[in-house]
Amino acid sequence: MKIVTNDMMVQDQFRDKYIAIQEIRKSIRVLLELKKHADFEKLFAERNIFRQWELAPDYYFEQLFSEDNALLSRNEKTLIKSMFVNFNKIKIPEKLFRFGEKESAQCAWAYLNQSILFSVPVNEKWESAKLAGILKSGDERQNVEISNIAVMEHIKTHEEQLQIRRYEFNPKHKIDVGWGTEMDLTDQEAQELLMKAIPTDHTYNRLIAEKGGRYYSFRRHHDNCYHGYWDNTMTEKYKMMIDKYFVQV
Repeated sequence: MKIVTNDMMVQDQFRDKYIAIQEIRKSIRVLLELKKHADFEKLFAERNIFRQWELAPDYYFEQLFSEDNALLSRNEKTLIKSMFVNFNKIKIPEKLFRFGEKESAQCAWAYLNQSILFSVPVNEKWESAKLAGILKSGDERQNVEISNIAVMEHIKTHEEQLQIRRYEFNPKHKIDVGWGTEMDLTDQEAQELLMKAIPTDHTYNRLIAEKGGRYYSFRRHHDNCYHGYWDNTMTEKYKMMIDKYFVQV
C-alpha cells in the first residue's frame, strides 16, 4: 500500500516550536507502527515538501536537526531524516484535489492510485480519518474521499486498506499434537511470511507463500486474522503463482 505525504498541510503552522516537536515525535511513532505492521518503507511524494516548512512562526523543519539531544534525541533526528525526508518519487497528474481552500495534485495522485495520505496533525482539519473534497480536471468535478493517517487510531481504522494481516496460531496445526496439517514456523516467522503472502483470489480469504523450500497456506478466520500451515497438498497452479510472483525468503 502506497502512503502519500499530504503536501497541503505544510501551508499551516503550529503555535510554537515545542508543540511542533511534540507532534512530530507523535508522527514518528505512527510511521514506526506502520513499518511494524504494514507493507510500508517510505512515503511517496513528488518532492521534499518538508525542507521549507515553517513549522511554527520563525521555526523551520530543518531546525529540528540542530535541537539539543535532550529536546529531540539523536535517534529521533535520524528517523525524521529516513522517514520524512527520504521518499519514493511519483509523477503528479494534471488533476487536482481541492480540500477547502487548498488544492493538491499530489493528493489527487493518492486518490487516483487508491493510496492513503499521511498528515502531521498540524491542526484539527488534518486529524480526520477521511479527507472529503473535490477532484478537479478541466471543467469536470467529482466529490471524493481520501483515507488519511494522522494519529495512531487511524491505523486500526484503515487496517483493511493497509492490508495489515495478523497471524493467530490454531492448535489444530500444532506439530505432533494437532489434527490438521502442521505449522512448523514460529509465530514470528509465520507473521513475517503472512505479510509477504499473495492472495489466491480477490477475496483475500486464502494467502499462499514459500519459505525454505516449503509452501504455506494462510486462511482468514475473522477480520484480517489468519491461521496458517505447511501445505503439502498445494496444487501446481498455486505453486506456479508463488514461484512467479513471490520473493523467496
